[in-house]
Amino acid sequence: MYGQYNRDLGKEVDRGKAWWWLKKGDLKPETEALLCAAQEQALRTNYVKFHIDRTVESPLCRLCGEKGEHITHLIKKAEKWYEHQPNGVIESDNVKILWDFNIQCDHVIECRRPDIVVVLKKEKECKIIDIAVPGDCRIGIKETEEVEKYEELKREIRKIWAMKKVEVIPIVVGALGAVSNKLDKWIEKLGIHIRIELLQKTALLGTARILRILES
Repeated sequence: MYGQYNRDLGKEVDRGKAWWWLKKGDLKPETEALLCAAQEQALRTNYVKFHIDRTVESPLCRLCGEKGEHITHLIKKAEKWYEHQPNGVIESDNVKILWDFNIQCDHVIECRRPDIVVVLKKEKECKIIDIAVPGDCRIGIKETEEVEKYEELKREIRKIWAMKKVEVIPIVVGALGAVSNKLDKWIEKLGIHIRIELLQKTALLGTARILRILES
């Protein structure tokens, strides 16, 4: 399926930055090779071994045991982008940062636990940050979903915390490295410098850990 990955990427993908991880990400050669093979659907999944090689008795995923073991199914398991567990609340005189924190609201709001909430006290501004690692063909859809998901929480925070400005900032990187042409804009809203290739590296290392089960 040579070239299929590139053909499947949507118009919202920044095709130049999508490959920065290969140029600047500083991954090991064997990890790069694994990820490139995954992009081209060239790994020997159970689905391939069952239907083509005839070397296994089941096409089902070795992780969930329920669905066919396709690359697209496996990389969904990489969506948890972090392993460490930082403090739920970090606060100084000027800034409060909430991590994976359930925001108390005056009425029922379904989506009220974003990944990160940053409150700039003096400016009375709030940034709702949600980070996602979807399949590469879904990064544009995922960005839109993240913004819409927290729209109600955004209005509630503005009211109950008396904020002058509240923004929802989605940081979305595809499980195989693709990024959208809006990512620079979202990063700029954070007000900090983040190298895109390092965001890609974080997502890709999670994907590689999952894919290495195919080597066992």
